Amino acid sequence: MKHLFFYLALLCLPLAVRGGVRSVGFDAGQSSGVPLSVWNRYTLYADGVHNAALDLTAAAAYRVPLELDSTVFSVRDRSTYSIAVWVRVPKGEVQNGSGAAIVTNVDKTAHAGGFTIGASANGSWYAGFTDDNGHSLWYEPTVARQPLADGRWHLLALTYDGPHGKARFYYDGKNVAIYNLREMGGFNGHGRMRIGGADSTEWTAFNGQIDELALYDTQLTPESLFRLYTSYYPLARWNETLPERRKELKLMGFNIWHGGNETGSEAGPRRVADIVRDAGAEVVGLIETYGSGPKIADELGYCLYLHSSNLSILSRYPIVEAVDIFRPFNCSAARIQISKTQTINYINLWLHYLPDTRQQLRDRVSVDSIVAGEWTTRAAELQQILHEADSIGFIAGDVPTFVSGDFNIDSHLDWVESTRDEHEGYVIPWPTSQLMEQAGFTDSYRKLYPDPKRYPCKTWSPAYTPEENGFYYRIDFIFYKGPGILPRESRMIDTHRVRFPSDHAAMLTIFNL
Repeated sequence: MKHLFFYLALLCLPLAVRGGVRSVGFDAGQSSGVPLSVWNRYTLYADGVHNAALDLTAAAAYRVPLELDSTVFSVRDRSTYSIAVWVRVPKGEVQNGSGAAIVTNVDKTAHAGGFTIGASANGSWYAGFTDDNGHSLWYEPTVARQPLADGRWHLLALTYDGPHGKARFYYDGKNVAIYNLREMGGFNGHGRMRIGGADSTEWTAFNGQIDELALYDTQLTPESLFRLYTSYYPLARWNETLPERRKELKLMGFNIWHGGNETGSEAGPRRVADIVRDAGAEVVGLIETYGSGPKIADELGYCLYLHSSNLSILSRYPIVEAVDIFRPFNCSAARIQISKTQTINYINLWLHYLPDTRQQLRDRVSVDSIVAGEWTTRAAELQQILHEADSIGFIAGDVPTFVSGDFNIDSHLDWVESTRDEHEGYVIPWPTSQLMEQAGFTDSYRKLYPDPKRYPCKTWSPAYTPEENGFYYRIDFIFYKGPGILPRESRMIDTHRVRFPSDHAAMLTIFNL
């Protein structure tokens, strides 16, 4: 085994981004004033991204993680920053059972929260943030779409936007996920930055090679990170190449029932992905995501925006901005670039499951009392969502705007005289659907199928028989507003070639733009 000393280079280079960058390279034959005795125990891998790389594989005799100068390599109290690192795991190398940190500045014992990029035991990678209270939020993709242990160099990166409470994760120059961090505590970033492990021992050190770690003082753009990737892989192509203009959009809203896991933690999310793929949906609002977002997004090759444990947005197209409206558990929103000349505004929401409408009907509660009860939860939530969205201009103007989700209650367009016999004799002016109309939105399904008697579209619930449930109604919707938008097709989807994974039907609408 060839043991060499390496050069720890500290650079402050002007880039095509605001601010500077500090980087660590591992090149033989130079010391830059660092005593050679400190570095000559490490092994270098000759074929790095740029000259030599740090070797921490099982073939290296000395595998102690490096602790960087905390006065230079620090994200303490920074409001924005980016981290990028090149990583190679030779085929056959595996991580320990819980994975291994590649670069981190988290120190739980000192209550110092921050970021971590690591290698998963399954052969993929992970990244995330730990707050000062020790609580973590992880992005954990699948090895099928985002392999690490394949013998190739991979660029792993994240950006942190403190003022907006958002983080973006990148694999090989592509933005694969956006996470909302607003439900977490603070991230002071005071922990020392380490390369190759979470502590100073070899016990759980990373099994792989590391090169060209860079800390930026700003958020790198998706274009900047892709250019960084093409500096080593010049033939790579930007797969989000957008057309000049798009003529249609396929949008889906889908409550997937406990992450789709009710029919199996692996089979269920895969079936959810099957339904999205078979329908051709390009933008999807998931409700009850509960940890399955990365799996489903990877199955589809889509970008994931995780806004809360409940709500996430999957997009085939670039998510250019994540927008905060109301409470994260109830509402997620994003601006999405669907072509070179078109963006859309999209809201994915979940309203409260109470009052229990079925019980109210059994108890013969008056219509006035039922409507009043809606204003204690669902109607009040939706009113605030629409108010906040309008106050920031998100549902106004000429940008096509869509709202989908689980409203947990039906529409005033469905509970009419012609359907009285299906609703225990009730005709009810449900306020949530009326609020959507008052805000200028149109119910896409009822636009195409205005007769609720002939076309009921009862999305609740395909999981139960009439004997088990006894009450079916339409509680999942897709609304739209904006010039030049018309629904061409709208339908509920409640079947799968093996078994449907949810207690809600998915709603799909195809819009002409």
